[in-house]
Amino acid sequence: MPRRILRSGAAERAERSRQRRSSPSGGRRRAHRAALPGAALATLALTLGGCTDEGPGGESPSAASEEASGDPALVAACTGFWGDPDYAGPLSREVLDRAGSAPEVGPSDPGFYAMTGDDVEDLFADAPEGARAAATELADWFRTQPERGAESDREAFADAFEGVATGCHDVSVAALWAAGGGEAGAKPAALVCADVFDTPGTLTHFANSNVLTSNMFKLVGLSPREVPSGRTDDLRATAEMLDAQIAAVDDDAVRTALEQVRAPFVDALDGDTWSDGLQDPLDQLATACAEQGYHAPAPAEEGGDAVVGAPAPEDAPARADASDPADFAPSHLAALPAPSNGATA
Repeated sequence: MPRRILRSGAAERAERSRQRRSSPSGGRRRAHRAALPGAALATLALTLGGCTDEGPGGESPSAASEEASGDPALVAACTGFWGDPDYAGPLSREVLDRAGSAPEVGPSDPGFYAMTGDDVEDLFADAPEGARAAATELADWFRTQPERGAESDREAFADAFEGVATGCHDVSVAALWAAGGGEAGAKPAALVCADVFDTPGTLTHFANSNVLTSNMFKLVGLSPREVPSGRTDDLRATAEMLDAQIAAVDDDAVRTALEQVRAPFVDALDGDTWSDGLQDPLDQLATACAEQGYHAPAPAEEGGDAVVGAPAPEDAPARADASDPADFAPSHLAALPAPSNGATA
């Protein structure tokens, strides 16, 4: 049976956006998203039950926010944006990808970025006023800033993105963490895996649309390599980001695998500039993530470039053996689409 090719959620969204852009009908696309069924709402409530009762900044949610948290329209919009509980290809990753690429690409096609704003606004069209207003602010950023290219206001984007997180933090675990909430040891492993494998680093130290693994490959490699000189700040920032995920994650196996991923960065900071590469540590992490329901395709490296993907669809089985040579065959790399989420080293 042919091997399933895994695509990043951001890449699939990009293709759909390009198809809309070339469609004769043009204009804004209105999304018709139904509220989540009762079973999904119940699952989300159980997931949230293991999290802190405090919102970002340590303040308890108000009665109004508690009432809003039961609004099916808010839950539906926030789930679509943040991806709870599977974190497979949510709109938030496309938003980060577009914002990360806007300084370079935005002036050449501002209409393409404006459609991302339309998608955000459409998703929150039926949400309560506060969340809808936050989404509109983020949507307006995509309609006004990308055309400014390198002069686009990154701080305004960060504020608007956090505003959507704040509007959703009562009903979304991912939003809670994005807004600065969450307790140590309580972050769902699937969310941690998504942050490592498939979330653009637009708001991180790297300030680009590359996913974290791609940024890591430039430093310590997927295969053995000498760590480049003059990258101490990048090494330290990466180690700190991994430290944060290690402290946050709720699964021991994922935590242990992340410690192995972090090891070459710590070694380099301690003066050992030879790296054995991240292939084995990432295999271990992918296996641990699969046990938590997040299926990450194996990274591949060719000529110094590295491509990673997003979680597989729910019906895709986990890799039976992380050492399976088929995962590293050249055909696997060749069949992957050009990533739109900056997943290239």
